[in-house]
Amino acid sequence: MFILKKEGFIMSDIIDVHTHYLPKIYTDTLNRHIPGDPDGWPTPAWKPATTLNFMAKNHISYSLLSLSSPHFNFGDKAETLEIARQSNVEGEQLSIAHPDKLGYLASLPLPYTNESVEEIDWALKHRARGFTVPTNTRGIYFGPPIFDEVYQRLNDAHAVVALHPNQPAALPMNVNIDMPTPLMGFFIDTTMTFMNLLKYHFFDRFPDIQLIVPHAGAFLGILADRDATFVKEQYQSDMFAAMKHVYFDTAGAVFPRQLPMLMTLTDEKHILYGSDIPYTSATLSTQLLSVITNAEDPKADKKRQLVATAHKFDHFYEHFKKLQQVPMMLDMIVQMMNGADILTPELKREILTDNATQLFHL
Repeated sequence: MFILKKEGFIMSDIIDVHTHYLPKIYTDTLNRHIPGDPDGWPTPAWKPATTLNFMAKNHISYSLLSLSSPHFNFGDKAETLEIARQSNVEGEQLSIAHPDKLGYLASLPLPYTNESVEEIDWALKHRARGFTVPTNTRGIYFGPPIFDEVYQRLNDAHAVVALHPNQPAALPMNVNIDMPTPLMGFFIDTTMTFMNLLKYHFFDRFPDIQLIVPHAGAFLGILADRDATFVKEQYQSDMFAAMKHVYFDTAGAVFPRQLPMLMTLTDEKHILYGSDIPYTSATLSTQLLSVITNAEDPKADKKRQLVATAHKFDHFYEHFKKLQQVPMMLDMIVQMMNGADILTPELKREILTDNATQLFHL
């Protein structure tokens, strides 16, 4: 049901599994319910050309569009159902207009169980490549038995389900109050949701759901050794086995530390490329992707030398406001290039193309 037959698909090119679209009904709802910047992060402008131009520039053959955060349930059931359906209709229209380039992950009107099952059935008949679900919606988290009917329907369909972080249901007071939620709160909510899935034996009960955990697993790479024994004793769940079972995307800055650490805990065939545009700017996303594509490049040492030379002009950058971040960006690129040393040509191909090709039957 998820098989897409295409002619001329260049298998050596990149597949982006974590990239976003912003239907007007969604942005209008955000403007109506959340004054200012949702999650403390500006809602970017978007149109199909935003994605298509980024794809052309970066040799991306196929992108899977999905909604980002905040989840669109603001307490009005009818509104929630309408946003889910209209967003999915627009996703289908985009996949019809650009069948060789764009697909979509359908959104669900959680926490409304019956209606979410109905939306799954609708999406399966309307070109959905999979589904996206929030870590929580209005404080109700993904994982508990309250959504068993939804999980079962997804499991029956062998569906690909991409988890997307939302603002945590409760935030601590008087600490980091000026920090946008995506910078740390998203990692907290993703990690807590994964632990929730372990507690409720989600992976044992619904083994045919192919779950994608975003942003290279958030904090899971550094918590697994600390928490696995507790999970085994208290939940009777195997955290290490679960991390081998699920998929992870690379949205965000995953080098020099995060992805190499995750690679010690998961299956290399379960790592997928994600750009996170337009919430991550096209410029930064291009730089982050170039770290992967240029790994093992014979010219890498020369690029490091060029950065070292550029630092001799740091005093010049300080006099121009628009250039003051240049030294920091140069250092970040060099550090990520060092971390990307783990990427053999075979592993690069798996992350950028082969793993997504297999998962989505492209």
